[in-house]
Amino acid sequence: MKRLQFWIIALTALSGLLLTQGCLLLVAGAAAGGTVSYVGDELRVIADTPMDRAWVAANAAMKDMEYTVIPAETHKDAISGKIGARNARDQKVLVQLFRQTDKATEVRVRVGAFDTSANKAAAQAFYDKMKKRL
Repeated sequence: MKRLQFWIIALTALSGLLLTQGCLLLVAGAAAGGTVSYVGDELRVIADTPMDRAWVAANAAMKDMEYTVIPAETHKDAISGKIGARNARDQKVLVQLFRQTDKATEVRVRVGAFDTSANKAAAQAFYDKMKKRL
């Protein structure tokens, strides 16, 4: 009976470790900063840069990518910012910035309305342009 209890506890602990393995990696990556992840069709990354610098870099990347910024969909305050734009294929491009600390900003990039590999590639291309300016 004690042997059975041992195996039940051991298997439960092992399965718990296996199930949370991805979460631990995500937390470790987030702590290191700069790890890109996707939630649905949205690119998310914690950039090791202040909010104001991320804002300037995002606007510069908009110009580099030749996106048309929509002023009515663009605003910034001390803790967050949003840039709405359109690309050459008339897809909506949305960049959101969220201040995490004085030296870290969460960046979210969404291109288009659907979760496609092309839209994820476009979001990654935008972030790559932005990252060069951080």
